Amino acid sequence: MSNDMNHHIKVYRNVFLALLVLTGLTVGASYFEFGGIIWLAVGVGLLIAFVKGYLVAANFMHLNNEKSFIYLVLVMTVMFFLVLFFMPMMWHNDGLRSPSHIPMQNGEVYEKPSTDDHHDHGGHH
Repeated sequence: MSNDMNHHIKVYRNVFLALLVLTGLTVGASYFEFGGIIWLAVGVGLLIAFVKGYLVAANFMHLNNEKSFIYLVLVMTVMFFLVLFFMPMMWHNDGLRSPSHIPMQNGEVYEKPSTDDHHDHGGHH
């Protein structure tokens, strides 16, 4: 075998072993309490998943040899992911200032719009 082939086999073996260890960490983290802090547990899980995803994408998908445009696309994807990930929290905290007359389900309205806002523009009383 050539040295180049040996190098690739070594890299793939090391990535495989790292993925095994990180999968073990994922399983172990699922049993850890994190002091009842949910966001910390989710953050640790996402961090481990990010590292595993990076290893797969960089080595098995050969993205470590790509041009810089692929990294721009990756950064944009991560930014959109973060916006979509935190959007429900912003809605819950009303950081997005959603209107108060949104239909909930079966025609129910969260809060009826006030009727004193309507003006008679036709001139009829």
